[in-house]
Amino acid sequence: MEVGTAPEDLVRTMVAEDHRPAGAIHIVKERHAGKDAAYAVAFEDRDGVERRGIIGLRRLEGGGWSPSGSFMGSVRVTGHRDIWMTWGGWGSGDVAERAGFGGWVADAAAVSARITAVTGRMIEDEVENAVVVFLYSGNFRLLDARVDLLAADGAVIRSGGTRKSH
Repeated sequence: MEVGTAPEDLVRTMVAEDHRPAGAIHIVKERHAGKDAAYAVAFEDRDGVERRGIIGLRRLEGGGWSPSGSFMGSVRVTGHRDIWMTWGGWGSGDVAERAGFGGWVADAAAVSARITAVTGRMIEDEVENAVVVFLYSGNFRLLDARVDLLAADGAVIRSGGTRKSH
């Protein structure tokens, strides 16, 4: 990646090369934490399938950006118990370093979401354009964690494991 290239340009280039967008690639949410960034993207592929995903980037010492992980899925119909419409995550390969997790929530009433590990560690994010993104460092024990979708008053709307639809 060239120094000085905007991270949004790298994200669009990655999506264009790896997935077959039929038109515009929309960045619907952006999140930064230290040297890490995540961009939620939406587009339609050449087969007419609505696609959703999150691209993770890491700032390099020279000022450029490098891919750090991603996931991509298709838009699907959700049920009343689903937490996610599309979800996924990535890590650095070393669980003690950094990772990302998130996706499109399955309930339009959700204004925020939180994940809570069995250790009690908790991360929250506001829903923006139906997306939440959690960037974190250290071993979060994501496989054992719970996700709660929250209403404006803080009440839990839906709750479930991080790796399941419901």
